[in-house]
Amino acid sequence: MATRAAALEIASALQAALAHHQAGRLPEAEAIYRQILQAEPNHPDALHLLGMIAYQTGSNDIAVGLISKAIVANPSNAIYYNNLGNALRDQGELDAALTNYRKALALKPDYANAHNNLGVVLQAQGQPDEAIASFHKALALKPDFVGAHNNLGNALTDRGMLDAAVERYRKALALKPDHMAAHSSLLYLHAFTRDIAPESECGLAANWENIALSEPERSVARDRRWSFDVLARAGRKLKVGVVSAEIGEHAVAEFLEPLLEQLDRNRFHITLYPTAVRVEARAARLRALADDCESLVRLSDDKAADRIRADRIDVLIDTTAHMAGCRLGIFAHRAAPVQCHYIGYHGTTGLTEMDWLIADEVLLPRSCDAHFREGIWRLPRLWIAYRGDGSLPDSNWRPDPDGAVWLGSFNNLTKVREQTLGLWAKVMHALPESRLLLKDRKAVDHAVQERIRTGLVRHGISGERVEFVAWTPAWSSHMSLYDRLDIALDTVPLNSGTTALDALWMGVPLVALEGNWMGGRMTSTVLGALGKPDWIARNDEEYVAIIAGLARDIEGRKSLRAAQRSLMAGSPLCDAKGLARSLEDAFEAMFERWLSLRDQSHHAIAK
Repeated sequence: MATRAAALEIASALQAALAHHQAGRLPEAEAIYRQILQAEPNHPDALHLLGMIAYQTGSNDIAVGLISKAIVANPSNAIYYNNLGNALRDQGELDAALTNYRKALALKPDYANAHNNLGVVLQAQGQPDEAIASFHKALALKPDFVGAHNNLGNALTDRGMLDAAVERYRKALALKPDHMAAHSSLLYLHAFTRDIAPESECGLAANWENIALSEPERSVARDRRWSFDVLARAGRKLKVGVVSAEIGEHAVAEFLEPLLEQLDRNRFHITLYPTAVRVEARAARLRALADDCESLVRLSDDKAADRIRADRIDVLIDTTAHMAGCRLGIFAHRAAPVQCHYIGYHGTTGLTEMDWLIADEVLLPRSCDAHFREGIWRLPRLWIAYRGDGSLPDSNWRPDPDGAVWLGSFNNLTKVREQTLGLWAKVMHALPESRLLLKDRKAVDHAVQERIRTGLVRHGISGERVEFVAWTPAWSSHMSLYDRLDIALDTVPLNSGTTALDALWMGVPLVALEGNWMGGRMTSTVLGALGKPDWIARNDEEYVAIIAGLARDIEGRKSLRAAQRSLMAGSPLCDAKGLARSLEDAFEAMFERWLSLRDQSHHAIAK
């Protein structure tokens, strides 16, 4: 046992280490924690705080081990359990994280942070009502808890309570005007619901940058654009970086993975920069497809930008924008000569330092330019490619023996709001024999079911004509449910994403109402690339007529089911190799354009 003098010496050392730790001087703090542990190997605070340094630097396995040892040494400290829960959560071990948050709360029922963290995991597990209750408990204990207001807004969004969600985001911003996550949450909600015009959204997105960076920081970023000391271009690979929170099981990865497989490594060096800890098998596959992978988890935006600049990246791609895990601050600091957004988001980032948004002529015609602060780099082909799962059995669809026509959507049910319900109700009036099948994680939520049934009833459609199917984790089981659909319905004003391609791969005809903004043109762009322009409607009446025509053509739909997967596999929708060649040319052209503009800038300064 340590003498009193030794104990006092350890306590003094711990205070010194904490001062370093809180000031961000992690190496200095770590050195002192280790010295303490040499003297007292089971010192709980030193173990815990050393574990927190591991957590802050993305070494979750080490963090879990160290904090667990601290708990063995002192099992009555609620903070240890809470922080162990955080490390486990980031490893994807959600059940274990919940257990530790609950242990923290058993020891300290008024622990607002633990209530908030419990809510985050409950929401991730598809329990929005329980999550909402946890966030309310956190806010009852700490009314000015900005993060809990923002997280409550996210949970309310999941429940489809969008007005209440907006109120929470605005409350968070009233408490902390520079809370960037709340700004991004609000922007994403606008882009998701299209409740304001795209031009108005562009103005709000531009303000994100004004809040994220000071004017001197923005000035430095602007000046930095032309000052990169790039390597001589001749005889070397172009260095492309991908900053993404979706390197794992995520819809964005569905499109990123086939592209990484096809990019020409003789022309390009690819570095992945994950901004979230993901432990799924797909995360490992994606990392293996890149030349390098450097985690930016828990690095500040300016430090992350420094690291990317040190890697001398030529073209830097963002896939996240204002979605969960937003790291646009890295781009606002100007981390690479050329910066662009691709795949993930259907609105503007709002950044002056984001040079391009990658799209195509059909997805974003010139009439949409005013919706974006970025330039639009239009590929000469479809802007994405889908890799259909060839291991799935062919469609086993059969017409309903009772004559029912099953319409359906497996979209996020938050998309299924008044405009969509009104459109679908028109279809169901035109087809009295039709039924509606909806599948999503939220499909078992009785409040969500009631919202949708009540909305249809307002349009004269009985709620009994709707069936909800629970989410299933097994991929093959999920995809086989498309055999229950006769026709897939698109959502408006925001279209289907990956679900559109999944439905088509399973042979289901899909009908879209073409919109006048990016999120409202995704499905019609996909259908055009499939060679099915006759499934694209320009107004509600056409939409109803196309679906009614398909419903009555049973023999035609039988032929479709047998042939559609082959048609899709041979179309631009599944041409990842062609997409890779197109993007390779785009990256080269973007960089050559930057070189030319840089030389012009330097020449103008010399004059």
